[in-house]
Amino acid sequence: MARKRTARRPPPPPPNPNPNRGAAPASGSASPSSKRMQAFHFLRALARIHSTATTVPRRTRTIRRAAYSSMARAANPRRAWSQALLRQVRVRRAMRSRRAVLLRRRVSAAPPPPAAAAAASAPPLIGAASARSIVVASPAGETSARGGGPPPRQAGEPARADALRRLVPGGSEMEYCSLLDETADYLRHLLAQVQLMQNLVDLHSAQ
Repeated sequence: MARKRTARRPPPPPPNPNPNRGAAPASGSASPSSKRMQAFHFLRALARIHSTATTVPRRTRTIRRAAYSSMARAANPRRAWSQALLRQVRVRRAMRSRRAVLLRRRVSAAPPPPAAAAAASAPPLIGAASARSIVVASPAGETSARGGGPPPRQAGEPARADALRRLVPGGSEMEYCSLLDETADYLRHLLAQVQLMQNLVDLHSAQ
């Protein structure tokens, strides 16, 4: 009797040691889906900024923060640089809500002004200095609560790695190998953000 021959199955591929590496194409640019999500978040933030009447310097700062926020929301949520940017957004939002609460308390606690002299002799309420001290103290408390200083320098690590850690969000807590990987992904999304903003400028200048 002839024996049945069974086809041999190929061995399974080895697991990817870095699952984040497959998220970006080999061309060095962000993936198309990431670019679409980045454009969606940025255009939605621009529409919200446009509907709010603010001064030009404040609007410039808000647009810059919206650009970084859209980059972080479109990136892989496991990326350390995107987590650091989103953490800054949450801290800034908490500071803004705390300042609004202090202003509401000040307005509700202020007595009706009977005269200018009485208002001048009245004891000061929660002033801007106290609110400013609370706002300034929040980032330091958030940094200390996060804990963890810079990682120990590895053998063969160049001295320029410290400058790179200051440029990449959250880089002060990364080891050198992770820093290089995070820097490459951060630059991909940064390049996509620059191209998106340049396309918007070209579109509006052509009209």
